[in-house]
Amino acid sequence: MSLPRLIAVSAYLRLTVTDTLGVWVDGNHAFSPLAKVTRTCWYRVPSDWVVHGALAPGRRDRLVDALYGPGWREGNADGSRYVLLDVDEKVLTEREVRSRPWLSDRAGFYVWTPEGAFREVIPAEL
Repeated sequence: MSLPRLIAVSAYLRLTVTDTLGVWVDGNHAFSPLAKVTRTCWYRVPSDWVVHGALAPGRRDRLVDALYGPGWREGNADGSRYVLLDVDEKVLTEREVRSRPWLSDRAGFYVWTPEGAFREVIPAEL
C-alpha cells in the first residue's frame, strides 16, 4: 500500500514595479520621474502567501526586497537609492493560471523554494 502523494498548492502573481534612481541632495533623495523604469515579474509562491485574493501583509515587501537585494532601502555607497514610484500586484485567479499568461511576457520569473528563497526560472517552469 502506497501513501498518497501530497500536492503542494501554489499561488501565482504578477508584480509590476516602476522605479527611478534618486541621488542624495541636501538631505533628501532627488529624482526625476521622467527617468522611470517599469519591470514586471511573475511568481509562484505558497498559497498561504495569499489571503482573500491579495498578498498577505508583509509579503509584498518580501518580493520587493528579493527584487532589489539586501539593504536596498538604505541606498548605495554613493548616496543613490532606488525610489519606488508604483508597485502593482495582481494575484491570478485559477482561470488566469490555466491560461498561463506569463508565457507571452518578457519578464523575470521566480519560484519560492523549500529552502525559503526565490529561484529564477524559465517561463515554462513557473
